[in-house]
Amino acid sequence: MHHFVSSSNELLRKRGYRLTPQRHMILSVIQEASEHLSVDQITERVQQRNPYVSLSTVYRTLELLRELGLVRENHFLGEQPRYEAVEGQAHHHLVCRRCRTTIHLDEALLGNLHEQLQGQYGFHGLTLDLVAVGYCDTCWQILQRQEHSSESMADTPATEHEERQDQQI
Repeated sequence: MHHFVSSSNELLRKRGYRLTPQRHMILSVIQEASEHLSVDQITERVQQRNPYVSLSTVYRTLELLRELGLVRENHFLGEQPRYEAVEGQAHHHLVCRRCRTTIHLDEALLGNLHEQLQGQYGFHGLTLDLVAVGYCDTCWQILQRQEHSSESMADTPATEHEERQDQQI
């Protein structure tokens, strides 16, 4: 059993839950993924292992795992929620608006914000999840070229129109 699944099993038992075969499969699928997974992707991968696990079981299990702090639900621009294993108290993403590339950022990036929030506002057991959205270099360059070409195209019709008017006079 993988470390994540094993530690999840311990937490489930402490909270009065069992690690059912369905929960084990869902935890394993999330832990083995190299990317953030949607409910549909999780269901598809779980059903490859056991076709009798229903979508409603996946939803209920994800909700429980999220409430217990074992999985993280991420909300990225214009997409359905995505899930991943919880590791640490902070988790930050940099997401490209155009191609949806998602980069995990170093949790030390925000320094001691966790402690500052706890001290200043009296919040305990904090989890910090930052999503910064912008454009990756590749998409930014594409957008700049498109903007430049649309400006050129916008200039061209006006110039042609002016030339036609000059010829008519």
